[in-house]
Amino acid sequence: MKKIAIIILTLSFNLGFGQVEIPFFEQIAFDFYKDSLLTKFPIEKRIKIPKYTTDFHFSSYKFQVNECLTGKLLTEGKELEIFGIYALEQMDFDSPTHVMNYDNLDKKQFRIKKSKSSSGMNLRISQPYHKKDDFENFYVIVSENYKRKSTTYYLLIDKNGNVNNWCRKESELIIIY
Repeated sequence: MKKIAIIILTLSFNLGFGQVEIPFFEQIAFDFYKDSLLTKFPIEKRIKIPKYTTDFHFSSYKFQVNECLTGKLLTEGKELEIFGIYALEQMDFDSPTHVMNYDNLDKKQFRIKKSKSSSGMNLRISQPYHKKDDFENFYVIVSENYKRKSTTYYLLIDKNGNVNNWCRKESELIIIY
């Protein structure tokens, strides 16, 4: 009788406190970029992309969300913080969010870069950030860089993995000698 009670308690505890599945934000952002944004804003050049998710991330970057998406500038540290649980999980090589899924990828539009070097990378995707008091909506940045031109897409993704809003900003680097 004691064993049956322990088994029932164990099963009910495990069923009641199951793990919540977290969306794969970089994959969602890449798929949205590939399927929606590139059809609206096509690029003539072949885009280099990394195999591993962590190679998409910006190495030294102060995360900011532009006014075009939220109506005001949001910055890391003040209004925004990185989604910590997600970032820690992604550092595990066995994590399902470590390797990007490139099934049905147009080989004429994209080239998968096999090396870990980030030099010359044309596309960057940030880790998800959220407002300090909001775990329902996440901000992800997709940035394409060609020579001196940069186009940045700001995405608002909900906790279910749906892109609810986005905006685009272009900038060009001018070098004065």
